[in-house]
Amino acid sequence: MTSPAPRTEARSPRPLGWWLAPLGVFAVVAIGTLWAIPRPAEACIMIYPAPPECATGGAPTALIPFLVLIVGLYAAIVTCALLIPARLRPLVLGVLAGAMALVFLIGLASALAAAQQPQIFS
Repeated sequence: MTSPAPRTEARSPRPLGWWLAPLGVFAVVAIGTLWAIPRPAEACIMIYPAPPECATGGAPTALIPFLVLIVGLYAAIVTCALLIPARLRPLVLGVLAGAMALVFLIGLASALAAAQQPQIFS
């Protein structure tokens, strides 16, 4: 009696939703987190009560490059998910997902480091 031949089926690739949905949620949460981090004001006047910009923080100009990079990386993820062949898709999307996480962590670290600097009172 002979044994049946082993199956040599190729694994079916994951649907695109398994990549796009979690990474889209991560992008939205990352943008919301970076935007919500308190930013120190550039300079505060020593008066009482303090001006509103001293309480809420300065302009988000230092975070805008990180926000743009996160949006750009998600756009690259969507584009690559649609255009890259299924054989290379996990590698490319994994690298782009790691880059998005790295951009978020660097942006978070830079925002928190800027918040630790002493304020300049004039």
